[in-house]
Amino acid sequence: MRYIYSEQDNPMANDYYYEASIETHDHFPIIPARTHNYYEIYIYDTGSVRLSVDDIIYDVKKGDIVVIPPYTIHQLLPAAQYDNNQPYKRLLIYISDGCLKSFQFNEHGLLNTLRRAVKDKRFLFRISNPDTYADMRRCIENLYAEQNSVAYGAELLRRSYILNFMSLLCRNIREEFTPQGVLHINPLVEKIISYINSNYTDDISMDYLSEQFYVNRSTLTKEFKNHTAQTIHSYLIMKRINAAKQEMANGTPPSQAFLLTGFKEYSTFYRTFLKNEGISPKTFYQNCHSSDKN
Repeated sequence: MRYIYSEQDNPMANDYYYEASIETHDHFPIIPARTHNYYEIYIYDTGSVRLSVDDIIYDVKKGDIVVIPPYTIHQLLPAAQYDNNQPYKRLLIYISDGCLKSFQFNEHGLLNTLRRAVKDKRFLFRISNPDTYADMRRCIENLYAEQNSVAYGAELLRRSYILNFMSLLCRNIREEFTPQGVLHINPLVEKIISYINSNYTDDISMDYLSEQFYVNRSTLTKEFKNHTAQTIHSYLIMKRINAAKQEMANGTPPSQAFLLTGFKEYSTFYRTFLKNEGISPKTFYQNCHSSDKN
C-alpha cells in the first residue's frame, strides 16, 4: 500500500490517503465538473452555491454534509438567487478506500455505511444536532491544523480526528437515512443526464438525443450548457472515463475496460484517458493494483 499525503500525488482508491482542506473565496469560484479516485466529503459553510453530484443537484445549507464517492461526476454551481457579495467557504476531507479500511474493527466498518448510501444514490446528509455538527467541524479544523505536523504522535492525533469525524458521520447516515435538499432543474436536462447515466455504453449522438427527446440539437446544446456549465459530449466522455476507471480499479484490464464503457477503439480510449487523467490507462491500472503483488 502506498502512503499518499497530497492530492497532487494522484492517490488511488487502495492507497492510504487522507487530506483536509478549508477554502474561502470572495466570490463564486469557477470549478469545472470533475471526479476523484477517492471520497470527497464536503461541508458547506457560507455562500450562494448549489452542488451537482451525479444527476442530482443539491441546494446546500448550513449543517449539510455531502459525501461524493469515487469516480462520481460532481460540480459546483451558483445558486439560483446568487449573492456575489457573500463569501464562499467550505471544509473538505479527501479520503481513500484504503485509509477507511484501516479503521475496520470487527463488524464496525466505515465503508459499509458509505457504500450503502452510494447504492441508494444518497449523497447529502443534514446534521440537525448543532452540537454534533460543531464536533464534526472541530475534527476537520484540528485535522487541517495538524496535517503537516511532524511532532511526536502527530499521525495518531490525525487518525483520531478522522475516526471521530467519520464515526459521527456514519452514525448520522444510519439514523437519518433520508436525502435532503434535492432540487429539480430543467426537466429536459434531468432526462438527458439520466439517459446518459443509464446508457453511456451505447452509441449516443446529438442526432439520436434530438430524436429521443423531440428537441432540436440547438436547444439541447443550449439548455444543457446553461444548466450544467458543460457540453453533452464532455459529460458523456467524463461518464465513460470514470466507468472505465471503476472497472480497472475492480480488476478489469484496460484492454477490456474500454469495450465495457462505450469506447469503440483502444486508441481513442487511450488518447481520451491520457488527456483527461494525465496518465495512461495502463499506468492507472498498475497504480490501482501495485499492492496486490506485495
